Amino acid sequence: MLEELLVSPSVRTFVNYLLRPEIGLAVLLPGLISLGILGFYARNGKVSSRLQLLWVLALPVCYYCARWELTAEGSQLYLYSAFSVACLLLLFNRISVPPALAYSLTFLSLWWVDVTHALCRALECDAPLAQFYVGVGGAGFRDALFLLPLLTAAAVTYGTMRIGARGERLAEL
Repeated sequence: MLEELLVSPSVRTFVNYLLRPEIGLAVLLPGLISLGILGFYARNGKVSSRLQLLWVLALPVCYYCARWELTAEGSQLYLYSAFSVACLLLLFNRISVPPALAYSLTFLSLWWVDVTHALCRALECDAPLAQFYVGVGGAGFRDALFLLPLLTAAAVTYGTMRIGARGERLAEL
C-alpha cells in the first residue's frame, strides 16, 4: 500500500514541486525559518495572546483583500499583508514587535492565504486537487512569500532603531 502511494502521480507531482529551486527559496527555506523563529519565541513565552489575536484577525483581512489576475500567460495571486500593516501600526503606537517574530508571522499568514486561495481556485475551476499547490511560491525571489516578510522585518527594525535613537521606549505587546 505504501509502495503504491509513493509511485502515484500525485506524490510524484508533489516531490517535483518541492524540488524546484524557486520553491526551495520562496517556500521551504522561509517556512522552516519561520517555524523555527515562532517555536523559539513560543517556547520562551514571548508570543502574547494579544499578538496571537492580532495575527488571527489579520488573516481574514489578508484573505479577502487578495485578488486573482487572469492573463493569457496564466493566473497570478496578488496578496495584501494585513499583518505587516498591523506590525507597523503597533510600532507607530510605540508597541514593540520583535523583527524576527514579525518576519515569521508575516510569512505564515501569507503562506496560509496563498495556499487557501490556491485550493479555492482549484475547487472553483474543477482543477485536479492533487496539484492545487503548484503555483504557491512559484515566482521565487519575486514572490510575495519571499519579499513581504523580509520587508516587514526590515521596516520594523528601522522603525525600532529610529524610535530608540530619539530616546523613546517601546512597550511590550
